[in-house]
Amino acid sequence: MKGKIQVLIASILAIVFVLSSNARALESWQAPFDTTANKELVDSFVSLEDALKLVAAENPAFRSFSFQLKAAKSNLKQAGLWSNPELGAEFEEFGWDAPGFRESEFSISVAQEFEFFGQRGARKNAARVQIDATRLQVKLSAFDLFLETKQRFYALAHAQQNVTLSRKSVELAKEIVTNINYRLERGAALQSELLLARLEEQRAQLALDQTTQDAIATEAVLVSLWSGKPLGLKASTEAEPDFTPLLDKLTHLANQVDSTRNIIQLQSNAEILRAEKAVAITEARPTVTLSGGFKRSEADNSKSFLFGVSLPIPFFNRNQGTKESIDAQLRSLEYDIEQSRIEAISNTRSHTILLMNLIHRHAVLDSLLLPTAEEAYRILQNTYEAGRLPYTQLLEAERILNDLNFEHNDLLLAIQEQVIKLESLTGVVLLLEREN
Repeated sequence: MKGKIQVLIASILAIVFVLSSNARALESWQAPFDTTANKELVDSFVSLEDALKLVAAENPAFRSFSFQLKAAKSNLKQAGLWSNPELGAEFEEFGWDAPGFRESEFSISVAQEFEFFGQRGARKNAARVQIDATRLQVKLSAFDLFLETKQRFYALAHAQQNVTLSRKSVELAKEIVTNINYRLERGAALQSELLLARLEEQRAQLALDQTTQDAIATEAVLVSLWSGKPLGLKASTEAEPDFTPLLDKLTHLANQVDSTRNIIQLQSNAEILRAEKAVAITEARPTVTLSGGFKRSEADNSKSFLFGVSLPIPFFNRNQGTKESIDAQLRSLEYDIEQSRIEAISNTRSHTILLMNLIHRHAVLDSLLLPTAEEAYRILQNTYEAGRLPYTQLLEAERILNDLNFEHNDLLLAIQEQVIKLESLTGVVLLLEREN
């Protein structure tokens, strides 16, 4: 008796743990969409918040989400319905000749099946679990849509910044060509310098054409999320984001391991299996069918009432194989959850380290390398214009500065992409720009 009580307590604690874990899972993975907003762009500049409002207002997925929940709730309604009564009629003791028919007996009855041993309750609970699972999947899908919007938005910002940098490179190359022409007319430059400068101008123009086409294509990918057409949008972002709050959040990510995507999905699957097991157990119990009716005999014109009860004899448990199968699947899920927890810890740690390294590289590039390269280029440009420096050295300094500017832009995108990976893993919104 003591052992049974201990098993019961352990089972209750396990159920409470799963329910609390699912509750915590539903608290996270909250996509920052405002589905009540009706956002219309007033100009060509679009912020991340603008994009999120447009997606919430126009993307068909949100209407799909509501019907997914409606379908799951309809299954709960179906699970609680009673079976229909059965109408039966019988003719006894009659033949094809008239005298035989006068000796016949006629009865009519109505039978209703009743589930007294928890079958309906188990089915309704299984339907409720499916609603919770659907609600979780809807939240995950909405969060994925948020991450997709975010990724496409920052890809557009990156592509458009590349256009800006490429345009500056073209302007700079043209300026150098103009300067060399001026010096060449006065015999202070070589013809080869002009050829190299024009070659560099052509290369810069080709790069600008390519980045422009990339930006147009990236914009089309973004606006497809709200069924829009490319309008020459300009992604509006912070020029130099402050990553200090992000670093503070990274220190708390270890506490989110039990709410990572794989674990909460596995826990949801386990809860569904437990509900299915309860249904299988109750289905093995007999259902009672009660019937009542009326009987009339033609021979003596007598009438009588009928009452009956029937139930299957549960000699054989025809669901024991199903129960054993579900038990085995639950045990398998326990090991899968354990392995997923190990992987979640490792993935969270590795992505966090990569992100911190990217932020450190950005800080060094932003505060040290770029200012140094810009100052060096200004000095070399003044020296070249004074005729005291070969053009090749100025060209090399220009390339270094351009490479650092493009690297800075690439780092900003890499940081955002790494943030998105961590958000996709943990369900925590780590970085989100807001309108002022």
